[in-house]
Amino acid sequence: MDVTEQKTCDNCHTVLHGAFCHQCGQEKKSYIRNVSGVITEFFGEFSNWDTRVWQTLIPLWFRPGYLSRRYVAGHRVRYVPPLRLYLFTSIIAFLIFAQLVPEVPVTVNPATEQLENAASQPGTLSQVMADIKRDIEQEKQQQQKPFDSSIGFLSDTAQAEFDKKLEALTSNPKLAVNKFFSLAPQMMFLLLPLFALLLKLLYIRSDRYYMEHLIVALHSHSFILQMSALYLGLKTVSAAASWPWLADVSGFLASVTLIWIPVYLFLCQKFYYQQGWLKTTLKFWLTSSLYNVLFITAIMGLIILSILWS
Repeated sequence: MDVTEQKTCDNCHTVLHGAFCHQCGQEKKSYIRNVSGVITEFFGEFSNWDTRVWQTLIPLWFRPGYLSRRYVAGHRVRYVPPLRLYLFTSIIAFLIFAQLVPEVPVTVNPATEQLENAASQPGTLSQVMADIKRDIEQEKQQQQKPFDSSIGFLSDTAQAEFDKKLEALTSNPKLAVNKFFSLAPQMMFLLLPLFALLLKLLYIRSDRYYMEHLIVALHSHSFILQMSALYLGLKTVSAAASWPWLADVSGFLASVTLIWIPVYLFLCQKFYYQQGWLKTTLKFWLTSSLYNVLFITAIMGLIILSILWS
């Protein structure tokens, strides 16, 4: 008589009826194997990830609201999860942003620069000297009216430290820029639940859970970061291209990308929440206005922290 050996869960020893334990959820799979097995599984997972990336990115770029509706409806295996997609996008996008920020050149005293140019052009020496005198007088007038860097909500001690840091950064502002881009991903991640909360309040009668709005926020921010990186890349190519046709094409695509961002977000809100055009327009305007206030406030705070912590 043939006796079929029953498999049990390695964790809770429950009799298994499949690849996963119905009691604790652990998979019947051994992670202790030879190196060839690990390599084979790695490339299998990599291939699966590569397929899901393109199945996710194409609708993310060109089908507003589609991914969010599919995810909420339960179609999730084919696509990269929203949180993982956002985290991966955030890392890559801010690395690109940091690289595309131009180096700030050290400013040269205008009088010194003009004097050096005058040395090679003796015939214009009198004109240059007159320009130097005028520039010196303008610099004196500007020095009499120093730049006011006072921030109302900072204490006297914090304000003094801020002024000291700001003065030190004038010679090397790249330190503050690097600190800004190191803190920016955390700031954007903190703004995500606030954006989802705005959607929850504006669509409170839709009987949707907060997590459903958070899915929209994750997909929307992933799209914004990806399109922003694409826009900056195209503008960089347009500015650096030596061929006029390449500069024109890159500049045109950059303009299209910039216009597509707000249009996409509006259509995303329309197609996901399935409301009329008038209601969607009003709620999109409210969402954009309130979120822009939060975003600008966060940026200003981040700039101050970048100066203080650099």
